[in-house]
Amino acid sequence: MTLERDRIVRIYAYYTDASVIERIIANFRKLLIDIDWIHGYRCNNEGLYVLYLALKDHPNFNIAILNLSKTVGIEKVEVLEDAKLIPFTYTDNSFSETSNKIDCSSFTTYVPKYSRVKVYSWGETYGENI
Repeated sequence: MTLERDRIVRIYAYYTDASVIERIIANFRKLLIDIDWIHGYRCNNEGLYVLYLALKDHPNFNIAILNLSKTVGIEKVEVLEDAKLIPFTYTDNSFSETSNKIDCSSFTTYVPKYSRVKVYSWGETYGENI
């Protein structure tokens, strides 16, 4: 789970080589923003990937988001403004929402639930709500 001060960011990026993940992480680290976790998956066969990051809130957060949105290979950056993480546990060949204590015999993933999104692409803000 993330703390209240953490920010959830969704990034759409084209995976051309392994450096795309390094560029994303370096974009935040050069401005001293800590990354708690990163999760990603492939969206289509053209190499578009979706990456979720949990970032510590920091005064440089907005600068980092604008810089990242101007990076080559980044389609768009979405800041999930009021995201809460819902834990889902995989046991017995099925996923179920859980709030129980996590043990080592199951796989737990966190799915963000949100109602407000700010979308950035090439330094411009395109949306603020869903």
